[in-house]
Amino acid sequence: MPRRPWRKLLWVHQPYPDNYVDASFLSQLKRNLHVQQYSFWALSSDSTVIISHVYSVAIFVCVFVAIYKDMYNPAWFASIGSICTLVGYFAWDGLGEENTTSRTATAKSAILIVSTLLGLSPVLKSLTQSTSSDSIWAISFWLFVLNIFFHDYSIGSKKTFPPTLSTNLAIAAATVLASRLSTTLSVFSFLLFSIELFGLFPIFSRWLRSYSFVAHLILTSILAVVTEVGMFYIGGWWALGVWSVAILSAVFVAPGWLIALQKYKNEIQGPWDPAKPVLRSR
Repeated sequence: MPRRPWRKLLWVHQPYPDNYVDASFLSQLKRNLHVQQYSFWALSSDSTVIISHVYSVAIFVCVFVAIYKDMYNPAWFASIGSICTLVGYFAWDGLGEENTTSRTATAKSAILIVSTLLGLSPVLKSLTQSTSSDSIWAISFWLFVLNIFFHDYSIGSKKTFPPTLSTNLAIAAATVLASRLSTTLSVFSFLLFSIELFGLFPIFSRWLRSYSFVAHLILTSILAVVTEVGMFYIGGWWALGVWSVAILSAVFVAPGWLIALQKYKNEIQGPWDPAKPVLRSR
């Protein structure tokens, strides 16, 4: 007498051993059902959001080295940063982002920030006199690593991390670095430039990307040129070469590597997966 067909039911006694595996067990197996297929150029274009912030950090480091080694007048960097901030603000305001009341509040905030920095610069200059420079470099390095990691790279309303977390990390790093500078003017100019770069520029960058991808790509290209020039003046051809290889690898090699790894993706689905409840609102 032939045995009854095997059924996938634990509560039914069947004439099969406990370790029996029927040929139909994997008949409903599905592989890579929800795997997202990536496009090389889409990944490369999306990487510009990350690269743009990395460029900002690199420009910040170049500015600090130039002020620390007395290569340029620190007021020059603060002036350039302020001019760029005003240009970005007027571009943002010109598209109807603010009204008269908001402009007044923005002007009051700017005056308050500048006044606060003028008052605190002498104090911040001597903030870490008892700390060795090696410790300052190490603290600043890890603060910027965390800044890059926790930066808000999202577009739209979905936020991965609070934007203020990355900003606070960058300002903390700028504060400890500013304490290594020799004059109060250097501290004030450097901190003002830092606030403009890490507090205001990310807001403008996110707005510009949501407004026009091409415009954001042009902005990223400008940052790339400024960074390359800064790397050359600070570290010479060797630093410029290493930096260029790292950026090109992040923009072109990393996306290609990710796409190449897609063929090893092996995600399986089947009727044995836990059921997902469907909630319907009345």
